[in-house]
Amino acid sequence: MAFSQNEETEKDSSPVLNAYIQDYNNQLNIRLDVTNEQIRYFMPYEQQKANIKTNLNESYGLVFSYRFLSVRLGVRPKLSQNEINNKGETDRFRLRVKLLFDKWTHRLEYNYTRGFYIDNSNDFDYIIENPDFKIQFPRLTTNILSGSSHYKFNDNYSVKAIESNTEIQLQSAGTFMAGIDYSIYFVEGTDYLKLENDEVLNRDSYSDYSGFSPILNAAYHYTYVFEQYWYINAYANPGLGIDFSTKKQFTNGNAKYSNNTLIYAALRTGISAGYNGKKIYFGGEYKYDINSEKFDNTAITLQPIKNNFHLFFGYRFKAPRQVREPVEYIETKVPVLKTDSK
Repeated sequence: MAFSQNEETEKDSSPVLNAYIQDYNNQLNIRLDVTNEQIRYFMPYEQQKANIKTNLNESYGLVFSYRFLSVRLGVRPKLSQNEINNKGETDRFRLRVKLLFDKWTHRLEYNYTRGFYIDNSNDFDYIIENPDFKIQFPRLTTNILSGSSHYKFNDNYSVKAIESNTEIQLQSAGTFMAGIDYSIYFVEGTDYLKLENDEVLNRDSYSDYSGFSPILNAAYHYTYVFEQYWYINAYANPGLGIDFSTKKQFTNGNAKYSNNTLIYAALRTGISAGYNGKKIYFGGEYKYDINSEKFDNTAITLQPIKNNFHLFFGYRFKAPRQVREPVEYIETKVPVLKTDSK
């Protein structure tokens, strides 16, 4: 293949960890990806279920991966004025850090989102002349800190080949993985609505929410390798979670607190395919998350149902001194982060 022939012309000194994995931890990986992820939640509104969404289209991310560290920074294109008028504006900031080791994989992510709209606006008692217009919560804000830690059982399976492209899976392999996901969330700003023709509504009765939700899960991942550097990866990750939430109900300026505990099941699945060569890698991935958490008239449902697809293209090359030295300094201070390959 053209990719393999071009890459073989350059001497490759990256160590082969075993017959299944080749290590590229000492190479700096830079990846551009395009994602169509949209966030959707359910919340009580006027004794009904409001399906609230963000007004987000595609987002673009730049991912830097080196040694144990993988960092993603994301931006999104501007929306049209018509889209903003009908669904409002959404501001979002997301920072994600991954720590990838031989056995353990850790992820920490912060999400700030402001501005949602009610997708099922026609279910509520408002006169809406424009069929494209949606009732909006322009001040509705979510702050979510989430993370995960997972343990890999099979040394022949490379998590890094899929998650950060700092390794190459040379032969097909699969593994069971067990771990925990968790999230801490805060929701506020449901007191202010924007209706059609810029009419606004300040609600006398509204709620803020906060909570903590851990999920124990056990997954199976498998990577099928063919034609040397081409691959297909799939996984299924069922789990059982508990949502500990607190509701702060405001009525005419008075606040009342209530707590709620909910047990739910979750399933995260995904499939990806692409090319993971010595210098160039690219591909696409589809993910789908679903859970059994039922709508509750007393609380917002913050375990999202998501499906998203993204494409990526990356290149790996020798890490410059400005990258190597800070990472090596961190490794000397925190030896557990140090990789074996040099």
